[in-house]
Amino acid sequence: MNTDIRLEDFPLHCVEKLRFRDTDSQGHVNNAVFVTLLEVGRVEMLFDPKYQLVTENSAFVLAHLSMDYLAEMTWPGEVTIGTCVVNTGRSSLTLAQGLFQNGKCVATAKTVMVLIDTVERRPKAISDAAIAQLAQLTSIAN
Repeated sequence: MNTDIRLEDFPLHCVEKLRFRDTDSQGHVNNAVFVTLLEVGRVEMLFDPKYQLVTENSAFVLAHLSMDYLAEMTWPGEVTIGTCVVNTGRSSLTLAQGLFQNGKCVATAKTVMVLIDTVERRPKAISDAAIAQLAQLTSIAN
């Protein structure tokens, strides 16, 4: 596990405010909230109109998620979600993400997303235009 992950390694950033309801009985942010925060970072990228990744009758679905918890996250505060593209396939893409609180990486994750045809419910090829956009979102650390 690489513990030298920096926010600067990710070309996309978004910030979320943590809520009291995000905490658990130990007083830190619940592990399930980490997954929700990762989703926020992915969705912000996947549905941003400037990238034009999703077209009519298509959607990205989650196929795989693996996460390493590196440190606790506490309330109150904010978390910054870093996202980058690691690999683009014919109908799938792999993302790397990091969650950062107070400049410290508290979790890392890899996700595989598959583009599907929402009518046929089957994988759909990612367009060449979308692949070009995704290429701009690779990590500067790669």
